[in-house]
Amino acid sequence: MKVNTQPLIAALVVLSLTALTACTSSPTAPASKTRVRSAAQSPKDDDLQAAMDKLEESIHKPSAPFHASFKKSGSDGFSYECEADISLSGITGQQIDNNPATKIGTDVFPANTRTRQLNGTPYGSPAWQTVYGSISMAYLNGHIRDAQPGVKYVGDEQSGGYDSRHYDFDLTGVDADIKKAMEIGNSLGMRQTKDYNVKGSAWISKDEARMVKFSFDNIYTFSDGKLESTHYEGTITKK
Repeated sequence: MKVNTQPLIAALVVLSLTALTACTSSPTAPASKTRVRSAAQSPKDDDLQAAMDKLEESIHKPSAPFHASFKKSGSDGFSYECEADISLSGITGQQIDNNPATKIGTDVFPANTRTRQLNGTPYGSPAWQTVYGSISMAYLNGHIRDAQPGVKYVGDEQSGGYDSRHYDFDLTGVDADIKKAMEIGNSLGMRQTKDYNVKGSAWISKDEARMVKFSFDNIYTFSDGKLESTHYEGTITKK
């Protein structure tokens, strides 16, 4: 099975960012200088990570029932899909895992699809904690915070029954701190990262500033020409 290098890279980035922050005397993050906003927007309207955190909070303790659809797929061929009904009664739904043919040593494992039922009830039970934890880690942990310097407001739209603000983001040509940190990581002799990008779109509800829809790619390009990416999707629908 292919070794996923992203957790190692992510850990390296955190350490490198800490070093980068300690070396600067400016109290203002450079990312704030590159962000694009319309004149009518408040500074917190486009906070991608805060909106994703609010989505996670609403899964943990929903104020109203909703349906969630999530997808995650990697350039390694593995993909996952989840459909879940979420309320204070618990989390119920279905998870589908799609695995490509995989070679480990001399053994070849054929491609397969596995469907699992999610029964996270009652709310707060060990079964609920397992389902909640797996959804949070699998689908809401895509480093969307890294895209913040490239955010641009698109317009007001409806999504899943929610009045929302649509944002696009792309780090192409953006001098983001996360890229500076990876340059530091490269100097430590780890796998050389030529470029890193988080590119996609997000819809944030006006009333709660909660993420109600997202679609983005987390992309690593290495100096040896290889590319690794993970695609994330999520849609929240009122019930």
